[in-house]
Amino acid sequence: MAKTTTFVEDDLAELGENLRRAELLGDVVVLGDVLAPDFRGIGPRGFILTKEDWLAKHRTGDLKYEAFERSEMTVRTYGDAAIMTSRESTKAFYKGREVPGGDYRATHVFVRQRGRWRLAGVQLSPILPGI
Repeated sequence: MAKTTTFVEDDLAELGENLRRAELLGDVVVLGDVLAPDFRGIGPRGFILTKEDWLAKHRTGDLKYEAFERSEMTVRTYGDAAIMTSRESTKAFYKGREVPGGDYRATHVFVRQRGRWRLAGVQLSPILPGI
C-alpha cells in the first residue's frame, strides 16, 4: 500500500530538492535564503558549521561537487517542525582534494518561521560498507 503525502510534505520534498541542487551548484543565494539564521550543520566527521561557515565553503570555492544525488527520502511533519531523512551519494572535492566516502545518511530539520520553511539543521553520517 503506497503512503500518501500531504501538501506540506510535498512542499518540503521540493524544498529539499532545491537545496540539493543549490549545494551541487554552490548557489549561496538560495542557500542563504533557506538556511535559518541559527542553522547548524554537522558534518560526517563530527565538525559543526554555522550558517556563515556553511555558506563560506561555497563562497570561497573550497567545496565543489562533481555529483550529488539523493534517494530513500522521507519527510515527517510535526506542526511547525519537520524532519527529512535520506541517503545522499556525493563526489566532492574540498580544497582540491577528493572527499572520501561519498554515501551518507542525512537528517534535515526544518522549522516554519514567519510562514515559511527554513532549514535549521542537518547531520551527515557516513554509511559503512555492507549497510
